[in-house]
Amino acid sequence: MMGSVRSLKVRWENISPFVVLCACTSLVAEGKDAKRATAEPVSLRLVPQEVTLSGTQASQHFMVLGKYADGLERDVTSTAHFALSPAGKGAIDALGKFVASGSGDVVLTANANGRSAKAAIRMEEADKAHVFTFARDIDRVFTKRGCNDSSCHGGVKGRGGFKLSVYGIFPRDDYKFIVEGGTFRVLTPDTSPKNPRINVKEPEKSLLLLKPTFSIPHGGGQRFKVGSEDYQTFLNWIRSGAPYGDEAEKQGAKVERVDVSPKEVVLEGKAQHQLVVTAYLANGRQEDITDQVRYLSNDTGVAKVSEGGVVQAMKTGETIILIRTPGHTLSVDVGVIDKPIVHYPKIEARNYIDQYVFAKLKRFHILPSAMSSDTEFLRRVCLDLAGTLPPPERVREFVADKNPHKRDKLIETLLNSPEYSDYWSFRFSDLLRATYATSTSPAGTKAYQDWITDSIASNKPYDQMARERIAAQGYSAPSRNFYYVSELTTPEVLVPELIRLFMGRRIECAQCHNHPFEAWSQNQFWGLAAFFGGYTELRGSSLIIDVMGGGHVDQPKVMMVVNPRTKERVPPAYLDGTALPESQWMDPRMHLAQWITAHPYFAEAMANRMWSFFFGPSGVRRQDL
Repeated sequence: MMGSVRSLKVRWENISPFVVLCACTSLVAEGKDAKRATAEPVSLRLVPQEVTLSGTQASQHFMVLGKYADGLERDVTSTAHFALSPAGKGAIDALGKFVASGSGDVVLTANANGRSAKAAIRMEEADKAHVFTFARDIDRVFTKRGCNDSSCHGGVKGRGGFKLSVYGIFPRDDYKFIVEGGTFRVLTPDTSPKNPRINVKEPEKSLLLLKPTFSIPHGGGQRFKVGSEDYQTFLNWIRSGAPYGDEAEKQGAKVERVDVSPKEVVLEGKAQHQLVVTAYLANGRQEDITDQVRYLSNDTGVAKVSEGGVVQAMKTGETIILIRTPGHTLSVDVGVIDKPIVHYPKIEARNYIDQYVFAKLKRFHILPSAMSSDTEFLRRVCLDLAGTLPPPERVREFVADKNPHKRDKLIETLLNSPEYSDYWSFRFSDLLRATYATSTSPAGTKAYQDWITDSIASNKPYDQMARERIAAQGYSAPSRNFYYVSELTTPEVLVPELIRLFMGRRIECAQCHNHPFEAWSQNQFWGLAAFFGGYTELRGSSLIIDVMGGGHVDQPKVMMVVNPRTKERVPPAYLDGTALPESQWMDPRMHLAQWITAHPYFAEAMANRMWSFFFGPSGVRRQDL
């Protein structure tokens, strides 16, 4: 990926002034065209267009979306008229929610503004009761009502003696705390004193019902009412003996993934748009859970969202709608525009980054900036790639040059200059922690820094640099980095540093307890830390050795990490729980390096860093200030 530094030629400057000219001249006819463009849709479609439902009273939300001449796709569900053929196997309300009443096939037709669209509905096992699982039916209530977020019972120690995993990511732990009770303790598995939240003998007296209905004092206030659907869900579960639903999960009733439609919404004025959330089960079936999740807007000033997933535009801007459901978090990008551009000009992209940026600008009806002048371009590209300003004579030479490809030629010249290698060696030395200030070995630090410089100069791929750094052994230059040859060299220090550096995430909170904001468990932290279980230095030589289970004179006993909470030895394990086979314990960090560089977080972290290098935080270029 080192080549990504060379290929990251994001050139807003390549946009022709013709773009702005077209935009300006089109404003004259904008008023008349805008009215025509929003009068009636060019086409209509139903979402989803095909669905299979199963079980008693199975339901599905449908959206009616109209595509207009101005490029916007608007939610017209509230003005649509619905018809079912044949009738009698279900019903659909004015908001597009269909509820099945029998098995068979049904065609749903929506009519709006002179257009029509159809969707196919297949209903199976309509007489079969809903299969219960704790994660789907109980944890989803906690998640929707906000009971298990990090500011309430989902916090590290819970609240009021009641602990839940944040957003229901660990349903087994939640079940234990509800049925058995207990208070979470950081460094011991002991959870006494016990205080169960349910009463199987007298279900109506369960704290799980009395607290959220505010029948007795509750710090979180009333979360639902007595007799409500959520209340009845809890009550029926307790009356049935509070099962977990293991057998149902074995039959494939476990939710494997969750999706939302649409993933991006563009609204104008005070328009609204419905979201539809679908859960996909292990048995291949799917369920509409639009009414069962929690919606949160990152900026309610731009857009609000209802409990049912209706996004309401407030003012011009952009925000994200977060969707929480047990074990899964989704997001929807929302842009609120003032007025659509009916005749959006065609803009040529010069590279793959332009394609993504221009596509989003078009969806959000924003015109790109005009092309920069030669002097602006020269100043920016020299600072970005070489970290210095061009000499006056080169400025005059560049401005006078009439070659239409002179900007591309300049970029290639800079990428092959010694200034480029020096400047980006400095940047990557800072990123990879090459510092003399905290090093006890200047010679080792110099070797490490030279390795970085040589890697930049030779255009070594970044993923290769990462693997060499993570898996460094012996006296190799990458092993001379500060973290590997200092007194801080312990698994609980090395793992957070590696994850922060190469995956762009902070995992250190999970060292003592499950992470309060992310889906990182304490067991996952120590599973990753165990990759450093055999890490050691030969006495007096700073020679890095990594062999788990013993095998040399400085490692006479089994080298494994111990989980401080369970006091048990932990084998190396990846985030999905897959343990590293003992046959690979002779070089565990190499396998860790290969896993890290293949993980999507690795690419995301580097892409974000490169973007910040060129455009600065929040898109502000430091050199333009």
